[in-house]
Amino acid sequence: MKVIAHRGACTEALENSWQAFRLAVDCAADRIELDVHLTRDGHLAVMHDETCQRTAGDSRRINQLTRAEISRDIQLANGEPVPFLDEVLAELLPTIEFNIEVKSPGRPTVTALAQLLEQQPHPEKLIVSSFLKPTCEQLAREHPEIKVALLWDRSLWWPGAFRWGPRQFMTKNAIRIFHPEARLVTPSMVQLLKLEGWDIFPYVGLRDETHPEELWTYLMTVGVDGLCTNYPRHMRLWLQEAEDDPKRFRNLRLESGNA
Repeated sequence: MKVIAHRGACTEALENSWQAFRLAVDCAADRIELDVHLTRDGHLAVMHDETCQRTAGDSRRINQLTRAEISRDIQLANGEPVPFLDEVLAELLPTIEFNIEVKSPGRPTVTALAQLLEQQPHPEKLIVSSFLKPTCEQLAREHPEIKVALLWDRSLWWPGAFRWGPRQFMTKNAIRIFHPEARLVTPSMVQLLKLEGWDIFPYVGLRDETHPEELWTYLMTVGVDGLCTNYPRHMRLWLQEAEDDPKRFRNLRLESGNA
């Protein structure tokens, strides 16, 4: 099961910062998840929100600023500059995989991202994900060389939602990777995905991983391919312990099944 560092090692450092990304590498995560917005002049800034208010105290929208303005005027709360995707990939892609979540809608974002990814030496280490279905559709249809993942959240709760929502959309657009909210994952969902030959990498919100080992045990038991976690260091150590002591893992699995 792959360890995917949500916004980097976000519980050890400021999310989507250079420090968080380097700590994710340090703790032997398999993949870093980060978020991108398109600047006014067509660059991809690494930031979760539409503005830098929460992590840098600047209320201006990223899409209203140029790269030069962001680099000159905005400093993250930890004192670092706002990262840009090209810089992050240049430094870290040789050593770790990336899941790039697209936050800003529209074809200009798709075009800028595709042009950047086409230049990368390790395309097999890159996944692009989004909740934005038009973005996923455009990337999958126009850039089939890019691995695309569909993100899905709580609206999946209604009966039959997976079969007639994400599954239908993914089939139509030849998308083979599914990123559901972790609490939506069921054994039948995983079984259907595996029958299709697709991958499933659930994610958790920043405040939703309250009992991590219980969640990890359940997800490992049902057979997901990895988890976008807020605790990559802890999860890596836990997985190593499970591998070193199968009996311990069996006991954890039984406890999870009885919960």
